Amino acid sequence: MIDYSIISISKVKIDQLSEFYKRAFKNRYKTLTKYWKWWYRSNYLDYEPIVLISNNQVIGQAGLIPTKIRIEKKILPAIWFVDFAVLPEYQNQGLGKILTKEWMNICPNQITFCNDYSLSIFKKFGWATNYNTKRLARPIDPTRWIPLFNKFRSNFFRSIYKNLLKKKFNKIEMINPYSIIDNYKILFDSFNNKQKQNMTSPEILRDEDWLNWRLMECPFNKNIYFFEYKENFVIVHIIKTKNTKRLHILYSYYLNNSEEENLFYLIFKWALHNSVDLVWANSNKEGLITKFEKILTKRFTKPMNFASWSYDKKMHEKLKLGLANSQGIDSDNDIISLEDNYL
Repeated sequence: MIDYSIISISKVKIDQLSEFYKRAFKNRYKTLTKYWKWWYRSNYLDYEPIVLISNNQVIGQAGLIPTKIRIEKKILPAIWFVDFAVLPEYQNQGLGKILTKEWMNICPNQITFCNDYSLSIFKKFGWATNYNTKRLARPIDPTRWIPLFNKFRSNFFRSIYKNLLKKKFNKIEMINPYSIIDNYKILFDSFNNKQKQNMTSPEILRDEDWLNWRLMECPFNKNIYFFEYKENFVIVHIIKTKNTKRLHILYSYYLNNSEEENLFYLIFKWALHNSVDLVWANSNKEGLITKFEKILTKRFTKPMNFASWSYDKKMHEKLKLGLANSQGIDSDNDIISLEDNYL
């Protein structure tokens, strides 16, 4: 076993961190290096990621995003498990297991959305799993994801397909999104007056501090907007990369009566007329998922791996139910796909 130490990320020199990110998260190392304090919500609840050091080099990291959860009437601290990596030459030496054990001592309540490989590791530590949350992806231009059409650049077929979709939404009115930077007070006031839901399962606590951190302090907030229809609000992230334009539905809420289905239709119409290639969302609300699937094909709906652990046995059992109000804005689901060329 090599000599190593595990320390908090704030004690690491930025050049050491950058060198590690170049290898471990090469598509977004510049973003992580520059914005890690925002990304990991540094100094909130006094929790921060930990890193593995050997020979004055960062060789591993277990990232986290601190949050609060409400279980029954209790408000508890929790951490999202994100950005876990050990450099290839140090793998298969038990270091990942050591790092995970140390990470699990940071906070008594732990939650994550993870890939199949990470899930297999968490199961070994007794984490509970839940698959009720679905990733909802709707290609507006499916030919971009069909190699044959991409090969021949079939703009003719794409044009016909889009025109047929536009006819489907022809009778729906057109609405436009608002920039959160220019209209934050509207969003802030409506957020504070949103309809409270009666949750029986654990839920993420989203308060004013959370809203400010996730939206106004976000390095990408120039590309975050919201749609409003009959006092229903949907916050979206519009992402433009070299080859695609995506619209991520981050968070939805309403003041009095739900008009989610109608608002989703309006958003899809806007996406159709503004060259969006893919609309994406996360949800574990069966009603919302069904509404979403009415709009376009559901073949891209995929269950997400949610895993949880708590040192309190009662809380651990409660977390097995999943998070009642999980949406695309939670954890790193929205921003993990962003590459450095997005900035």
